[in-house]
Amino acid sequence: MKITITGSLGHISKPLTETLVQKGHSITVISSKADKKDAIEALGAVAAIGSLEDAEFLAATFNGADAVYAMVPPVNFFDPTVNVLAYYRRIGSNYVQAIGQSGVRRVVYLSSVGAHLSEGTGIILGAHNVEEILNKLSGVALTHVRPTSFYYNLLSFIPAIKNTGIITSNYGAGDNISWVSPLDIAAVVAEELESPLAESKVRYIASEELTGN
Repeated sequence: MKITITGSLGHISKPLTETLVQKGHSITVISSKADKKDAIEALGAVAAIGSLEDAEFLAATFNGADAVYAMVPPVNFFDPTVNVLAYYRRIGSNYVQAIGQSGVRRVVYLSSVGAHLSEGTGIILGAHNVEEILNKLSGVALTHVRPTSFYYNLLSFIPAIKNTGIITSNYGAGDNISWVSPLDIAAVVAEELESPLAESKVRYIASEELTGN
């Protein structure tokens, strides 16, 4: 299969690329950073350097692909000058335009747990909006993958642990929280990209449940 992957060599996209290349697929990896080109090619993939903000670049890169893995790169959520939800809508609309122009018929989108809700979820509303935008595509087999909390987000607690000796969060010490490894997400995305699909679906991904304790 010819598969195009977004997300450069991120936590999910790198192991996803490695897995699919090892399986003999022809992989193109999109990155906005030209200095990633050599590292992408070292994995056995083709590097496509450009921006997800450029719908025409996306359409040209998607052209001829059997499947696409689509994600929205993170932005600085704490920058008050950034309209995060508008950013998500813009990237989602670019995906729809590029997928429509290129004729891609299989898409796996990296969404989030909670994306089924249309309000009260903060920045996760961005993932909800992209799902809604992609759902307007006709003749495309679409999988929304909704991972739970990423393990590596726990690293953000390190300064508080060092300074106060505690972890502070908005869930109780005894509450079960579902956590997920990027490697498990990559494995599920690879499976979905390889699987024929007659209609769209949602798939949740979690590695295990742990309490704060």
